Amino acid sequence: MQLFNLGEIKAQNRNLLITRYQTTADIAGAIIHAIKESEPTAQKIKQYFKNADKKTSAKMIFIFCKNLLPYKKESADHQTARTMSRIIQDAKKGGDCKHFATLTATLCKVLGIKCKLRMISQSYYTKQPNHIYTVAIIDGKEVIIDCVLKNFDTEARYNSKTDIKIN
Repeated sequence: MQLFNLGEIKAQNRNLLITRYQTTADIAGAIIHAIKESEPTAQKIKQYFKNADKKTSAKMIFIFCKNLLPYKKESADHQTARTMSRIIQDAKKGGDCKHFATLTATLCKVLGIKCKLRMISQSYYTKQPNHIYTVAIIDGKEVIIDCVLKNFDTEARYNSKTDIKIN
């Protein structure tokens, strides 16, 4: 059952192309920009995720994103950051961890849930990040919102991490 009409959310054709040889700063900057531009859209739907228990709100965000967006990795030569309205409008095409991070961080932000982005490297050979997700801070504890993974509040193995504050 759909709680609201996703067709009411119209994208402003905002895909932010990230350079081919993206650095951590390129990726983080594009996602931060997409989060800021996405706040008006998130304000329109935040009531569907609001709960007295912030961890329940975070789990509802996780479930929404998992159901909305099939995971589809972008090719190395065409990495994008998208606004929330663009992600929702193009949901059937899928999205990757950058798009999940934009959705989850924006919704956390408008709900007043402190959060940060975590970029990780799962490689033993480089610290260059290959994955990003949202970490909510609830009651002083980290709650992982990584929609690429199967379960809520679980974290992938990594060898290095960089946390980026967003609110």
